[in-house]
Amino acid sequence: MRSAVSLAAPAYLASAASTADLVLRLLPSHRHQSSDASVDIARFAWQAAVAPLTTPPIGPRTMVQRAWDEPCCASIASTLLENATDDQARARLRASQQATSGAWLKALPLASVGLRMENETVRIAVGLRLGLPLCRPHTCSCGTQVDALGTHGLACKKSVGRHPRHGLLNDVIWRAMQRAQFPSTKEPTGLIPSSDLRPDGASMLPWARGRCLAWDVTAPDTLAQSHVQATAANAGAAAAKAETTKMNKYAALANTYLFIPLAFETLGSWGEQAKAFVIQLGRRITEVTGDVRETEYLRQRLSIAVQRGNALSVRGTLGNCLSVEDTDVC
Repeated sequence: MRSAVSLAAPAYLASAASTADLVLRLLPSHRHQSSDASVDIARFAWQAAVAPLTTPPIGPRTMVQRAWDEPCCASIASTLLENATDDQARARLRASQQATSGAWLKALPLASVGLRMENETVRIAVGLRLGLPLCRPHTCSCGTQVDALGTHGLACKKSVGRHPRHGLLNDVIWRAMQRAQFPSTKEPTGLIPSSDLRPDGASMLPWARGRCLAWDVTAPDTLAQSHVQATAANAGAAAAKAETTKMNKYAALANTYLFIPLAFETLGSWGEQAKAFVIQLGRRITEVTGDVRETEYLRQRLSIAVQRGNALSVRGTLGNCLSVEDTDVC
């Protein structure tokens, strides 16, 4: 959550640099060498907001607001991490710095393309991102005490949201494959001889190097006890571990299929293979539709699928009582 005050200096400095030539043409020649006190004040405020020894942008970059703003963002993020009180807070902050974690925030609420989030989903998504209380402490159906943050449901094996989150993600990938004109099937059987293993999907046409594509989706919880120490140190650590596990699990597929594990953490970090695949799939959809925004739309749909699954998982700790109106838990 950005403060308008922290944006003021970068916005003003970029604007002043962009209009400097125009200002000189408007001013009489004897004023050309005089300095602008307002710009000096803004520079001083900017220097105070960034890390020590940070140098200001030079040349054409002085006209780009991002060039002024990124050092401010880095300083704010560093301060927040230094003041974080536990691994959960640090893991949440590191995840929020990943570009993929905020894709749902940029999505237009268009119901026709699956980008409209329900009010309760938005409430829970914002609460998880900011570490805000989501419910009153209560007992989950598995017997575990759930605190006010409500994050237990993200990893609880008895929460009703874990399987829908996986299914929503896989459905987005499957539909995207159809949109890219690669007919695919969900959970195909018989891909691995003498094994009951079934990946989440496989293409019916060759994807690359003359091989069909097989994929398997996983959504590890960033804040799970088994992951939080690693994700507090490195964003995406849970996704990286999950992708490695999937590669080992489906190693036998490598002989006949191009297998790609797709890991999407609950707080928005993605595995490296998932990032690369989404870019490639988005480009192939663009080749069909001609819309250069297809990759971004795909990112947004996946991000929203994670948020919807998270909302179901958090509410799933309430057992059969899932409506705020029906219970005093939330």
